[in-house]
Amino acid sequence: MIRKRRRFDCVAMKNKLQAEFLREHRGLTPAQSRAHLRRQLATSDAPAARFWRRITATQPVSKVAESQAPYGKKRK
Repeated sequence: MIRKRRRFDCVAMKNKLQAEFLREHRGLTPAQSRAHLRRQLATSDAPAARFWRRITATQPVSKVAESQAPYGKKRK
């Protein structure tokens, strides 16, 4: 059986997407960049955006302050 040569280059795709991302986020602060990404995820119909909306809708992200672990205390 003759195998068809695939014409998909994942490295080229990654480089193209990364260059596009850098163009979109050029000049933005990290906070502005995160806000831009969240807006895109909230409005896009891409599979990754739908997945992100599903997991963030069911499990709200919360930060919990934990007390410091008792490292350094000597055991008896």
